[in-house]
Parts: sequence; structure tokens; C-alpha cells
Amino acid sequence: MKVTRSEREGVAILRLVGEFDSFETEEMRRLFDECLREGRRRLVFDLTDLVFANSTTIAFFISAQKRAREAGGGMILARPGEFLRKTLKTLGLDQVLAISPDIDSAIHSLRG
Repeated sequence: MKVTRSEREGVAILRLVGEFDSFETEEMRRLFDECLREGRRRLVFDLTDLVFANSTTIAFFISAQKRAREAGGGMILARPGEFLRKTLKTLGLDQVLAISPDIDSAIHSLRG
């Protein structure tokens, strides 16, 4: 599990690499909170290299989107793999969470 942070066009990008379960979400949560504290209210979670995410991680995504919106911004999941896409669709969360097929589209949507 690894989380890196970058920024592009005023949008914070948190890239998740590996498997995320209940124990590995703390760094992701810390970086997300740091972004909001710094006034970075537009965020993209780059899921290109996310191999697995359990219910704790998915619950965090829902909470993060709500918090970003409450702060006057937004949050988008970009490039989720097939496993996560199917999971979100099965749970109906593809209708709740903002999902983008790529980073560029996500940034464009948030800058809209």
C-alpha cells in the first residue's frame, strides 16, 4: 500500500497503489485531511494502480466526497479498475460517487 500526493491545475491528486484494507487507510485519510486543511477542496483519487479496496476504503471514499463538497469543492475517483468498478456498480455506489475514466477528465470536471 502506498499513497502519493501531487497537484495539477489546482487539483490535488492522491494516487493509491496496491491493496487497501482497514489498516492501510490511515495514510490516505491523513493526506486527504491535509489537503482540506490547506484549502485544497478539489481532489482526485487516482485509482490506476489500486489492486484491492475493502468496505472501509469504500466508506472512506463516500465520506471524503461529502467532506469535499461541504468544503465547497469536490472529489472524483479516477480510473478505477474493473474489480472496483463492478463492486461500486453492484452496491449502487456508481450513482453516489463521482467516477471518471481518466485523470484529465476528472480535473476538467472539477475545474468546470
